[in-house]
Amino acid sequence: MFKRIPGTKDILPEEAGGWQAIEKTARETFSLYNYKEIRTPLIEEAALFNRTLGNSTEIVQKQMFLIHNQEDLYALRPEGTASIVRSYIENNLDKEEGFVKLYYIGPMFRMERPQKGRLRQFHHIGCEAIGSQDAALDTEIIGMAKRLLDNLSIGGYSIKINSLGCSRDKEKLSLSLKESLEKEKDNLCQDCRLRLENNVLRILDCKNENCRKIVDKIDTGHSTLCPECREHFDKVTSGLDSLGVHFTVEPRLVRGLDYYNRTVFEITHASLGSQDAIGAGGRYNNLVSQLGGPDAGGIGFAFGVERLILASPGEKTEETKAAPVYLVALGDKAKTAGIKILDRLRSSGIKCDTDYLGKSLKASMRRANDAGARYVLILGDNELENGNISVKDMTQGTQKETKIENLNEELK
Repeated sequence: MFKRIPGTKDILPEEAGGWQAIEKTARETFSLYNYKEIRTPLIEEAALFNRTLGNSTEIVQKQMFLIHNQEDLYALRPEGTASIVRSYIENNLDKEEGFVKLYYIGPMFRMERPQKGRLRQFHHIGCEAIGSQDAALDTEIIGMAKRLLDNLSIGGYSIKINSLGCSRDKEKLSLSLKESLEKEKDNLCQDCRLRLENNVLRILDCKNENCRKIVDKIDTGHSTLCPECREHFDKVTSGLDSLGVHFTVEPRLVRGLDYYNRTVFEITHASLGSQDAIGAGGRYNNLVSQLGGPDAGGIGFAFGVERLILASPGEKTEETKAAPVYLVALGDKAKTAGIKILDRLRSSGIKCDTDYLGKSLKASMRRANDAGARYVLILGDNELENGNISVKDMTQGTQKETKIENLNEELK
């Protein structure tokens, strides 16, 4: 017997309704801000992610699913931003529209150790706004992330924000951190010793308890921010205050991808345990130009759908409920007529189903009851000859006959 690959998950019918509800709410929320959907391929040139995420990042070093095709090297996308920026440039969206607001929903892939809230095939709901460096856009993006969570009835989350500054500011911050951490090199975990040489900012994000204690002693602050970046961040925080968005400035917050600069943010939920981030994002003002496009700023975020589900109230949605009408057809003529009856009901927007296993009346009634049907339609050859059909109300326990021609109106 074959089994699913570790780190993947079957989304069963009783779960799919929750996914559909989240996706529906996300689409409605994005539309309020005039974001349009974009769908990019699951597979890209591996070099795209090497270039954008950084060769020293853990995603590129350890986590990408690579596909060798003769001389070509492809990768299943580990995140959405790089693909969307590639599409923005390749399809000349900068020339046609300049500033664009895009959202996406779909699977991502990373070769990670499977655990709660972390899979090898996972799903993102995210957005990208490309073509502006305005601080008001940062405010809108973070405010929209909050609105999406609120619309999903998810509470108990925390929003943390920070500014990494421009490229020069990040370089200053990296040098300062490296100087401070060199003294503690022998006390860092093995991964952080490598990060010290290749990507020192990632040490700030390490979950190792000893590394966190070392980092807590360092005054990161915002001392490396230039006046322009400090002013930009002040505008973002002021904008969030004006919207009533509660947030915490966390100077040690970094994002693990090289393309981030200036505003970065993370949204966490305590119920998720060690993997407590349900969403994160930030600004990437240099990414478009690095890939051969114009000098266009951008900012975006992504939520992990699996983590949204873990943090959500988990209310049952209409999509997960059984068809409210269930037809029991007894006899060959009744079954033939039942096909047309079901078709007419569905044409009127009435959700319905029937038995395809040839069960007895008693067994079919039991199946309808177990499935949660509100009404059971009973059609035998005798009823059919008279143009009637029996309608049983499973909630009230009552049963009556009605004309088949009047059935749609009766059920409505």
